[in-house]
Amino acid sequence: MVSKSKMERLLSERQFLVSAELTPPRHYDLEKLLKHARNMAGCVDVVQINDHLLSQARCANMAVGHFVKQEGLEPVLQFSLRHKNRIALQGDLLGMAALGLSNIIILGGYPCAIGSDPDAKEVSDVDSYAAIELTRRMTREGKLYNGDVISPAPYFHVGTIDFPCAEQAIAGAMDRLSAKIDAGASFIQVQAVFELAPMRRWMAAVVERGLHERAHFIAAIFPFAGVDRLSFLQKVPGLVVPDHLIERVRRSGDAEGESYRITLELIRGLRDVPGLSGIHMRSIGAEDWVPRLVEEAELRRAA
Repeated sequence: MVSKSKMERLLSERQFLVSAELTPPRHYDLEKLLKHARNMAGCVDVVQINDHLLSQARCANMAVGHFVKQEGLEPVLQFSLRHKNRIALQGDLLGMAALGLSNIIILGGYPCAIGSDPDAKEVSDVDSYAAIELTRRMTREGKLYNGDVISPAPYFHVGTIDFPCAEQAIAGAMDRLSAKIDAGASFIQVQAVFELAPMRRWMAAVVERGLHERAHFIAAIFPFAGVDRLSFLQKVPGLVVPDHLIERVRRSGDAEGESYRITLELIRGLRDVPGLSGIHMRSIGAEDWVPRLVEEAELRRAA
C-alpha cells in the first residue's frame, strides 16, 4: 500500500490546505529560492513549483522540487503540456517517482508566443483530460501509456486547474470540469480572481452539482504589489483584473500597503466560500508576504 502524500492526507481529512508558490529562476543558483522556501516552512502545508512560468526557459521544476523537499517542505509540481509530448511527460513522471515526489498539477500552459522564445514550437500531443487519465492509470494499473507494465507502480496525486467563467457559460464549464474529475483529477485549483463574486458564483455551481464531493477545490490568489504589477496581470490570459481595483491602488497614496490590504481581504473572503478546501497563494514576486498573510488571514485557524 502506497502512503498518501501530506497534501492528499490533509485534503482527505477535510483540513483546510494552505499553499504557496515558488518560481524556478532563469539560471541554476537556487539559494534565493530556497531561502524563500525556508521562510514559508511552518506556515504553509505544501509549496507549488511552476513549470517554465510565462513560457520562459527556467531551471527544471523537478530539480527544484527535490531541493525543496530536502528543506522539509512538500512540493507540488506543475506539469505544462505546452512543451511535453507523451514521451517527455512519462519520463518526467518516472523521474518524479524516483525522487519520491508525488503531487502533480497538470495544465495546458500559456502559449510560447508570450514568452522569451516566441519562435518555440508548442507540443499538442495529449490534452489535459488524456494526460490526467493516463497519469492516474500509471498509479492504478502500473502501466505506461502504451500498456507496458511498470513494477512497482508509481504513485501520483493528480490535480488540474480550471477557470471561473461568465455566468452564461457555467453549465458547459461544469460538464467539462466533471469530465476532468472522471478522468482522475483528485483536486482542482481554480484560477486566481481579484473579486469574490466570480469565485462565489463558480463554487455555488460546483456545490450544486456535487462536484466538491468528488474532488477537492483550491482557490488561487495572486498577491500583488502596486499598479504596475496589476496592470501586467491584467494582460495575462485567463486573469480578469477589474479597472476599479487598479484605480483603488492608484488613489491610495500607499500602493504596496493597499495592495497588501486587498490581497488580505480576498483571502479572508475566500476562506469562507462553501465548497473550497484550501487556498493557494501564487506568490510570484511576493514570497516574503506569505507568512504575514497566513497569520493575519488566520488561515491556520481555518485548518
